[in-house]
Parts: sequence; structure tokens; C-alpha cells
Amino acid sequence: MFNKQIVFSLAGVSMIALVASCAGSRPASLDRAQSSLRQAQQDPLVARYAPGQLSDAQSTMTQAERAWKSDGDRDETSHLAYVTEQKAGIAVAVAQQKSAEDEVQRLRAQRENIRVDARTREVQQARVQTEVATDRAQAATDRAVAATTRAQALEQELTALKAKDTERGLVMTLQEGVLFEYNKAELKSGAMRNLEPLITFLREHPDRTLLIEGYTDSTGSDSYNMELSQRRAEAVRNFLAANGISADRIVARGYGESYPVTTNTTEAGRQQNRRVEVVIAHEGQQVAERR
Repeated sequence: MFNKQIVFSLAGVSMIALVASCAGSRPASLDRAQSSLRQAQQDPLVARYAPGQLSDAQSTMTQAERAWKSDGDRDETSHLAYVTEQKAGIAVAVAQQKSAEDEVQRLRAQRENIRVDARTREVQQARVQTEVATDRAQAATDRAVAATTRAQALEQELTALKAKDTERGLVMTLQEGVLFEYNKAELKSGAMRNLEPLITFLREHPDRTLLIEGYTDSTGSDSYNMELSQRRAEAVRNFLAANGISADRIVARGYGESYPVTTNTTEAGRQQNRRVEVVIAHEGQQVAERR
């Protein structure tokens, strides 16, 4: 009995040391956010046309650094770092938009000057110059529209997906009641509304892969919970595939009652543990399955 207590004590010490080691490592999302913010700061167009958006991104980055240095809150730090990265992208897109709009105005003024000067020049020469200026103005307008669209898309993704940026990827959590009835693995009729932002994101980012993870509470046998969680993960995968997302991009895994997010001793806790998590790989990476 004494030897067992020593083993358990040593195991506990090792686990605490492991957790402390992991908690102390700087999240990679902070470095990505800092890199995106630095690129925006070094862009002269951003300083000229989008100082407000850049300041907003800098403020969020400061919050992320503070959340990590002061509180060591990895989830909040990763979330704020993700928001910083997106805001930096928005600042760049807004700057490109406003720069393109200025270019449109300049070219329009140039076109008007050409029309006035044409009175003293040969008609053919004035016509050619006007057409050139018009073509350039149209191209600049197209760039402005494209920049506006990119800025709007970034804002919509940031608010609609409701995902947390973690080292594993973007994690979107859906509770049982959103997708399934209790102890069922068939998607509810309203699942499309809750999965639509995910479908939209995956269509716009065809290079991203994802891992769908099913979880249950501790009620019932291990084998039953494992089977139910697997069936639920596969139900979400099949639904995405039926809506145009290639099944080759999706891995479905059931983990049963493993990895609870809170206690299973209360009904409220069990409800939180009955969930589906969608892990979307970062750009250019593959999602890592749990070990």
C-alpha cells in the first residue's frame, strides 16, 4: 500500500510538471498574430489609409500579450491573437480599397482634363487617350470592389464562424442540443442553419482540412459512448459531404466520454460534455488527431 502511494505521488508530480511546462510555452498563435501585425505596420498604404483599423489591431495584440503574460490564459490568448491576425488583414484590405478609390478619382480627373485638352488637339488623339484613361479607371474600380469584398469576407468569417484559434487549428464547438436529440446520432432538421457558416468557410478555403470529433458524457458504458460519439462525428461528416465539401478533406473520430471539458457529476456539466468539435487546420497544415 505504501509503495502504491509513492507511485501515485510521483505520477502526480510528473503530471503537474508536464502541465506547467505546456502552460508556460508561448502560444504559436501569438507569433502568427505578431507577424501579421508587423506586415500591416510596414505597409505604407495602411499607415496612410487605415490608421484606425491598424490601431484596433495593435490594441487587440496588446490585450493578447497581456492575457498571456499576466494571466497565462492560453484559450483567451489564442482567441485574441486570432482576432488580431484578422484585424490586421482587414486593415490591409481597407487600405487597398481606399488607395484604389483615390486612384479612381485621380484617373477620372485625368480623363476630364483630357477631354478639355481635346478641344485643341486632333479628335482621334483625344479619343485614344480618353479610352486609355477609361480603361484604367475601370481597372482601378474593379480593384476597389475586390478589396471591399475581401474586407467584408474577413469580418464575416470572424463573427460568423465563432471558432477559437488553438495550436491544433480553429476549433468550432457545437453542443449536443444544437445538432442531435439526446442519445441520437441523426442530425436535427435545423442542423443546416448551425452548420451553414462552417460550410461557407470551407467552400471559400478549399485547401483547409478538418477533423470532426464526437464526445459524450460518462453516462452509459464505455463501448456505447464510443459508438455514439463516432456515429455523431460521421453524421456531421456525411452532411458536409452532401453539401459539396469533399469527404477527402474530412476525418471523423469518436472519443466517447474521454476529454471532458467539465465535471460529469451535474446535469449542466454533462450537457457541456455532450458535444461535437470541428477542428479546422491552419492554412498549409494538417489537423493533428488526439493521442
